[in-house]
Amino acid sequence: MSIFHRGARRAALVALMAFTGAGQAAAAEYTLTVEPTFPAAQLREVYGPLLSYLERRTGHRFNVRAATGFNQHWRDLRAGAPAELVFEEGHFFDYRRQRSGFVALVRTQEDSAYAIAVADPAIAAEGRDGIVGRTVASLGAPNLGDVLVFDEFRNPLAQPEMRPISSKWSDGPDLVFAGDVEATLLPAYLASENPALTEVWRSRTVPGRVLSASPQLPQEVRRTIAEAMRALHEDPEAFAVMNELRTERFVEVDVAAYAGLERLLVNSFGYTPPARAAAATPPATAAPAPATPPVN
Repeated sequence: MSIFHRGARRAALVALMAFTGAGQAAAAEYTLTVEPTFPAAQLREVYGPLLSYLERRTGHRFNVRAATGFNQHWRDLRAGAPAELVFEEGHFFDYRRQRSGFVALVRTQEDSAYAIAVADPAIAAEGRDGIVGRTVASLGAPNLGDVLVFDEFRNPLAQPEMRPISSKWSDGPDLVFAGDVEATLLPAYLASENPALTEVWRSRTVPGRVLSASPQLPQEVRRTIAEAMRALHEDPEAFAVMNELRTERFVEVDVAAYAGLERLLVNSFGYTPPARAAAATPPATAAPAPATPPVN
C-alpha cells in the first residue's frame, strides 16, 4: 500500500473516531418516572417498547422507574423529588406543574375516566347506591380513580370502602371473582372489556395522561422527545408501544384544560394549595401638597 493510501486511510479512521466520539458525547441518559400501575418486575416489559423507540428516534438512552405505590408516588411529588421525565394522570401533572414548573410535552389522545364494576347481579341491580359500604379493590390513593370516587361520594357515611390490594389494574376482576372484594375500580376502558362484570358507577371524564419534563431538561431534548412522541403512531413498530400504553396516539397538550385538576388531591394527606402570586404592591399615595400660606 502506498504512503498516500496509508495516510488517507489513517485520516479517514481519525475522522470516524472523532464523529463517533462526538455522537457519544451528545447522547445522554434520562429516567422516565411512571405511575405504579404495574409490579416492578413488569415495568421494563410494559415500557420497554417505548424506551426502545425513544432511543432509536432521539439517540439518547432511557430508563424507567416507579414508586412502590401511589402513596410513595404522592410523597415523592410533594417532596419535590428529582425527576426528569414523568408520565402520569392529569391531577398529578397539574400539581407538579404548579409546584415544580414541569413542562407538558404530549398527552394521550384519549381522556381518562374510571369505573366501579361488580359481578353480583343483586349489587348490580342497585346501581350506584349498591356500592355504598361495599368493598372495592383499588391500587390505592391518591390514584386518579380513587380521588374521583371520593370527589363524588363526599358523604363519609355513604361511600364505598376502597381497599388498596391490587398490584395492577387487571388484578381487580380476579379479586372480585375470588370473593376477596365485592367490586373493583378500573380504568373505564378495562371495565368495558370485561363482559363478566357490570359497571355500576363511572366517573366524570378528565383530560388524559401527560408526559412532562423537568424545566432543567435542555430545551432541545424536550423538543426532540415531544416530536418523537407525536410521530409514534406513524412508526411501523408502534403497535407494541400503543398496546402497552393503551392509547391510539400522543398529541399536543392544552395546559389550560388541566388547570385546577390538582384540587382533586385536596383531601390527600400532606396537600397544600399552590402558592399564590404575590399581590401587586399598591402605588404609594402621594403626600399632600403643603398648604399655601394666606396672602396678607
